[in-house]
Amino acid sequence: MEAEAEAEAGAEAGQVEPKRRQTIQSVARASRILLAIARSPQGLTATEVAALVDLTMPTTYHLLATLEDEGLLGKGAGKRYQLGSGAVDIANAPGLRPRVNPRHREALTQLADATQETAYLTGWFRGEIRILARVEGSLAVRVAGLEVGLTTDVHARASAKVLLAYADDDQRSSILDGYHYTRFTDVTVSDRQSFETQLAEIRRTGILYDRGEYRDDVRSLSAPIRHEGRVIAALAVTVPSVRYERTEPDVVAALLAAVAFAEH
Repeated sequence: MEAEAEAEAGAEAGQVEPKRRQTIQSVARASRILLAIARSPQGLTATEVAALVDLTMPTTYHLLATLEDEGLLGKGAGKRYQLGSGAVDIANAPGLRPRVNPRHREALTQLADATQETAYLTGWFRGEIRILARVEGSLAVRVAGLEVGLTTDVHARASAKVLLAYADDDQRSSILDGYHYTRFTDVTVSDRQSFETQLAEIRRTGILYDRGEYRDDVRSLSAPIRHEGRVIAALAVTVPSVRYERTEPDVVAALLAAVAFAEH
């Protein structure tokens, strides 16, 4: 007891070095990898990861494989690593979630019920375009990758395009300057000029018809939600291509009705 008291007294007097915390190197490295990939809109290759976090390729591959097995990373087009579903779960923790307007959520449910397809609500959150909510209809086919919390692939996602179309120049530049246009299908927009042309068409028509830019077998429609003349969110619905042609008029009508509901 006396020894402990003397140690405490010495520490208070500045005579004893505070005990250093023990850290685990592999956890620190994995954390740096996750942060590097999270900060890259298009994801990173293994080589890019190794360079950014200053690791050897064998170590990088081992850590990437572990994070992928744990669901924290996923590998997309061009062997580029992006955040996986597990990381999305972390991002969507209650304390970090953006607040969803209750009327927008009700409009989303209305859209899914009317079309029997999967409907999405997308908005701006902390400078990024993020899927805020999703509701699946009774006939819905889930599109892999389109999860709540997703912020990437804005050039190929219907609702993200709508928000970019109505964004101001600074908002649009913050996303598109230096952006990498991953080709998901043969019709995916692949350069800034073509994308700006597409955005201008959205502003002209007020609705986006996506005929297979994100997935060959999926069609999407999206329209903006306005408040006091400003676009604040977008609703979208995805439909398997095998039934889209015969249901398009009804889907368009349901989308516009849901938008009208959300705005009033």
